Amino acid sequence: MMVLLLFTSCANTRKLTYFNDIAAVRGADSLGRLQQLKIQPGDILQVTITTMDKEVSQIFSPAQVNAAATGATGMEPGYLVDSTGYISLPVIGKINVKGRTTGQINDLIATELDKTIRNAYVSTRLVNFRISVLGDVARPGSFRIGAERASILDALSMAGDLNVTAKRDDIMIIREVDGIKTYASVNLNDSKTLSSPYYYLSNNDVIYVKPGPDKKFATSKTIQFLPAIIGVISLITTIVILNK
Repeated sequence: MMVLLLFTSCANTRKLTYFNDIAAVRGADSLGRLQQLKIQPGDILQVTITTMDKEVSQIFSPAQVNAAATGATGMEPGYLVDSTGYISLPVIGKINVKGRTTGQINDLIATELDKTIRNAYVSTRLVNFRISVLGDVARPGSFRIGAERASILDALSMAGDLNVTAKRDDIMIIREVDGIKTYASVNLNDSKTLSSPYYYLSNNDVIYVKPGPDKKFATSKTIQFLPAIIGVISLITTIVILNK
């Protein structure tokens, strides 16, 4: 009996842990081969351009350029990537940023600036990076990402981690690229997930955690206490019959 209990306990523990096969896996992945965040229409970019001339630097300040629009719409201050993948910068004009990383955008803007402004420093970051976590987690919701990179484990941590009843081998990632939604299943019991293109998240990704077969949904108080009520009525009926 004790052996059976220990075996059952180990089996249940394996269901609750991530990457059960990690002990048998060794290796590393270089940063150069890891997925980098690429800009898509609807993203908002904060582009900071600094030069030796303070007046020139202020022209490119997104806080001033978009102050009126930000107050009216409640959006983050920055440059909105339009439906065709362009942003409009003062002096430079329209720049195509779709499908580029922020590093590539920095180089592109710096090259354009170099035609008129020397030694300009360019820094670009995505300011409306959000993901949503739904389903069988402790705190489902939408979360803002402050960095350029966030993994599925980061997102689940923000949502308070998976509930014990959640399915860990079939987590759905919903991602939209070029107006087309894609769906992928991620298995958190398999270390191969660490090298999946869905391990690192993109802007507006939705993570749906499916409930497992042991999930019990809340019901009304009446239904919850119905077995106890029936038991009490049965007991009273039995006592009445025996006293006759």
